[in-house]
Amino acid sequence: MVSGMMKRLLPLLTAGSLCAAEPPPAPPTYVCQRTTQELSIDGKGDERDWQHALRLSPLRDIEGAAIPHRTDIRMLWDDRYLYVLADMQEPHLWATLTERDSIIYHDPDFEVFIDPDGDTRNYIELEINALNTVWDLFLTAPYRTANHALHDWNIPGLKHAVHRRGTLNTPGNTDEGWSVELAIPWESITAHSNHPRRTEPPAAGTTMRMNFSRVNWHVQPDASAPCGYSKRTDAQGNPLPETNHVWAPTGVINIHCPEHWGYVRLSDKPAGSGYESMPLPPAYGAQRRLFAWYNAQLAHRDQHGQFSATLQHAGVTPLLLTPQHFVAESIAENGQRLTLDSHGMLSTTPATHDRPPLYLWVQGGQREGDTAWWQQHFANIAGAGIHSVIIGGNCQQLAALTPLARQHGLQVYAWLWALNRPQDTTALQHPDWYAVNRHGKSCHAPADRPYVEYYQFLCPTSEGALNHLLTEVDKLAAIPGLTGIQLDYMRLPDVILPRGLWEKYGLVMDRELPEYDYCYCDRCKAHFAKQFKRGINIHSDTDSDWREFRLQSVARVANTLCERIRSHNLRAACAVFPTPQIAAQLVRQDWSRFHLDLALPMVYYSFYNESAAWSAACTTAAHQQTAERLPVAPGLHLPDTTPEQLTTELDRLHATSPAGIGLFCDEQLSPAMLNAIRDWNNK
Repeated sequence: MVSGMMKRLLPLLTAGSLCAAEPPPAPPTYVCQRTTQELSIDGKGDERDWQHALRLSPLRDIEGAAIPHRTDIRMLWDDRYLYVLADMQEPHLWATLTERDSIIYHDPDFEVFIDPDGDTRNYIELEINALNTVWDLFLTAPYRTANHALHDWNIPGLKHAVHRRGTLNTPGNTDEGWSVELAIPWESITAHSNHPRRTEPPAAGTTMRMNFSRVNWHVQPDASAPCGYSKRTDAQGNPLPETNHVWAPTGVINIHCPEHWGYVRLSDKPAGSGYESMPLPPAYGAQRRLFAWYNAQLAHRDQHGQFSATLQHAGVTPLLLTPQHFVAESIAENGQRLTLDSHGMLSTTPATHDRPPLYLWVQGGQREGDTAWWQQHFANIAGAGIHSVIIGGNCQQLAALTPLARQHGLQVYAWLWALNRPQDTTALQHPDWYAVNRHGKSCHAPADRPYVEYYQFLCPTSEGALNHLLTEVDKLAAIPGLTGIQLDYMRLPDVILPRGLWEKYGLVMDRELPEYDYCYCDRCKAHFAKQFKRGINIHSDTDSDWREFRLQSVARVANTLCERIRSHNLRAACAVFPTPQIAAQLVRQDWSRFHLDLALPMVYYSFYNESAAWSAACTTAAHQQTAERLPVAPGLHLPDTTPEQLTTELDRLHATSPAGIGLFCDEQLSPAMLNAIRDWNNK
C-alpha cells in the first residue's frame, strides 16, 4: 500500500525520500510452523493448530513508535497454502467497499506483503476490509523505481474470510473487533506473472521477506454517511491522515521499502512444537547498507538531476558510478558479495568463506566521556570483522556509545542484568523482592549474600521485581539505534558452582548445599502449594516438582522480558550457562524454555576444569537439547586463550554450526587478538 497520505504527497516528494536513508532497527523474524489439520477458512481461527501457532511480535507505528492497539497475527503452512490469521481490536467497526480491487485502504483494512525470494522485487500485496472485500495486486518493483503495480492481477484460489465481533456500521455502541483468515496458494507466491508456473510448495527452511499492515482512520459518528461514520478533517477540510501500524517499521510513511520487511522461515516442525526463533540471515547487514546508500542516491538525483560522486556509506563500495547509473557492492559477514544497481536490482554471489557473526561484550563504563578513544575502539572492533557489540553500562553511557558504534556498522545490544541487580537503589527499597535460601537468608541482607557481595538476586515470583525489570527494559529500549537487549543473570544463584571455582571459594559442591539453594521465600512456597496441591518436601533437593517449579518461575520472567523487548521492535538475547541441562542443575535455568532470538551459552571451559574441546561438545549438546529451536552463539572466554590459539578455538566452535560466536570481553581484546580475528574472518 502507498497510503492515502502518500498518494497525496507523491507529487511533492522525491523518489529517494520515500525510504529512510538511515535504516530503522533490525527487522523482526518469525518461524512459521506446519499445520497438521484441515483448516476451515471462516475467519474464526478456532482450530487446535491456530491456538498453538506462534504469534508474530506486536505491530508498531510505521515509523517505529509503540502503539496502544493490539493486533494478534499468526501463520501456518502446508503443501498447498500459506495461512494467515489476524485478530484486531476495534471499538468502531465500519467498512464501505464491496467491489474486488477497490482501493481497500480507504476503509480500515488489514494488509499482507510477500516477497518470496527477498530481492525487493516481484512481490504480492493483499488488502482486505471488514466486509471481506479484497484487493490483490502484484508489484514488479517498489514505487520508488517506477509505478510497476499490476492492479488487475488476482490470486487464483485465494481463500479469505472475516469474522466480526460487533455490529458493522452502527455508531453509538462499542464493538470488540474483527479477525481475518487467509489461505494463499503457494502457486501464486512462488510462481507469478514474471516466473514460470509451478505447483510444488517451497521446502522447509525457505526464508521469505514479509510485512503486515493495519490501516485505520480517525472517524466520528455521522448519520448522513452511508456507514454511519465520517472521517475527521483538518481546518482545510482534508481527512486527517490514517494510522499505519506494521510488523516491520520502515522508518517513513511508506511500506514499499521491502529491504526493511521482516524475515519469515518455514519450519518443518508442526504447530505446538514450542517456541522457535531464527537469526537474521548473514547477508542482512550488507543488504541494508546497500539500500541505505541507494535511497540516498535516489534522493540526490531527484534533487540535483544526477547521482552523487561523493556520497559515502560505511561498508559500501561503488564499482561503477556515473551521473545516471551506478553499481555498488557490500560484503556480508559470512563473505557473501552483494551488488545493487541504480535500477534496484540486487544480486548475491556465494560466500568465499563462511563465517558466523561475532558478538563482543563491551564494558561501557571505561574511559567515560573519551569520545575519541571510543571512536577508535569501535573502529578497531569493526575492522576485525566483529559483527555486534553487547554494551554494559547505564542508560546515559549506552546512549552515548550506541551512535558511535553504529557509525562503524556495528549492531548494538544493551547488556541488562536481570535477576541479579547489584546496587539497584530501587530494588533495595523492597526487601520482599529478593530471593531467599533454604535457611531463610535473603539476598537483600549484605551479610547473607552467597559467594560475593554483588550477588543480589531477586525472586522470580515477585511481581514487583518483574515490573521493575520491565521498566528497565523500557528505559533501554528508548535508546535510539539498538538492535536488541541481552539479558544476563537470568537465573537463581549457583546452587552448585562450576567445578573450576570450588577451590576459589573453599567449597566442595558435589551436592546441593542449603545455604546456596534459592528461592524459598514464603511467596514461592505459597505459589508452589497452589500449583502442586502440597507443600515442599523436607528433602527439597530431591523434590522434582519443587525443582520444576523454580525452572518454570525463572522461564516465566525470561519470557515476559523477551516479549517486552520484542514489543519495542528489538531482538531478545540472553547469556546462559553451557547447556540447558547443566544450567538447570547449577542455577535453575532451563534456557531451552526461553523465547530467545539469540542464546549466548557461556561455554567457558576453564570454569569447569575442562579442555577447549569441551566448549564445542557443549555447543553440540545445546543444539540437541533445544531441538535446534533457538539460535545458539557459544562464547569464548578470552582470558583462557592466546592470540596464537584463538583462531583454533574459533574454528572448533565454527564447526558446530553456531548462529554466531561470543567473545568475552573487550578488556582482554589485545591488538594481537584483533589481528587474529581479522585474519580468521578473511581466510
